[in-house]
This record gives sequence, C-alpha cells and structure tokens, in this order.
Amino acid sequence: MIIEPQIRRGEDGKVEINQYKQINRLLLKRGGKRKMISLQDWFSYHVWGTTRQLEHLTTLPDNVYDQEIQSVFPSIRAVFEHVWVVDYLWLQRMKGETQPEPPDIQLLTIEEAKHEFTLLHEEIQCFIQQSEDFTTPFSFKTIKGFVMENTVEEMIYTVVNHGSYHRGNVTAMHRQLGYEGVVYDYIYYLDSTRNN
Repeated sequence: MIIEPQIRRGEDGKVEINQYKQINRLLLKRGGKRKMISLQDWFSYHVWGTTRQLEHLTTLPDNVYDQEIQSVFPSIRAVFEHVWVVDYLWLQRMKGETQPEPPDIQLLTIEEAKHEFTLLHEEIQCFIQQSEDFTTPFSFKTIKGFVMENTVEEMIYTVVNHGSYHRGNVTAMHRQLGYEGVVYDYIYYLDSTRNN
C-alpha cells in the first residue's frame, strides 16, 4: 500500500504536509485483517524501545551509562534524563497544562532510570487509555516560550518520534565507546509483540 502525504496550503500560502494524519492512516496487515495503528500501540512501541535500550545497557560494563563522551550529549545517562524530562513535559501538556516546568531529575543508575521510566510511561499509558478526545487542539508554551497548538494525538506522535531519535543517539554513543547496540525499529517491535 502506498500512503500519499496530505498536502495543503496554509493561510500564508506555504505548503504543509500533515505527517501525523499520514501515520495515523498507516494500516498493518495482521492475521489477514487490516488494522489501524492505535495511539496505544504507537506509544507501546516507545515503551518497548526505551525498556529494550535500558536492558541492553545492563549487559555492558557499569561505567558505560555514565561515561563522559564527545557527542550530542555528554553521556548516555544525560540522554535518558533528557528523554524522561521531555516525556514528562508532553504528558503535562496533554493534561492541559499551558506551561509546565521541567523537573530536575537525575537518573543516577540504569535501575533508577528503568524505575522512573516505568512509572512515567504507566501514567502516560493510563492517560491514553482513559482519554476520549485525541483531536481537540491545546495551546501551550514551549520551554523556549514559543506558543504552539497541538492535539493529544500529535503530542503522542511527537513523544514517540523524539524517543526514537534519541535511541539513535545512544546507539551511536555505544559504537563510539566500542560496543554494539541492538535494533529498535518499529518493525522489530511488531515482531516481538507477535512472538509474545
């Protein structure tokens, strides 16, 4: 199946491509039936990728998580702290907060990171399960003060995309330190859910 992007002209005359609607209409073939990817499935992929990456880190020497490195972030730990804070901020925006403050969190160990991500991701999953309206736009300000307006659906896609991006950073950092990463692509998530 070929998915055509939805293209339209904005009020300013510029071309806009609505990737969120494009992704939302992406269909999976499961058991001979076509099924839309639900927001719960999509977010579960983010949980799976984060958990898988933290589990992989437990197989590496203890110092890898906190080791300083010349990269986008000063350490793998710093990447996970950043992703946790951003996931937290998006959850607060989904709940209607217009300008949530980033918490000061330190994920000093892999076990602590696993615990804190589990708690936060369970809260986000509960929010998704209990929400009835994913398409009403909410206005909010970013940390940099930009006013934005997005739906919960778009925010969830942003959280998942952001996490995937930074899993790539961590994988590159693994390689820079002389270790292999593991795959985190969505297709592998689907395969793992079918085999469980």
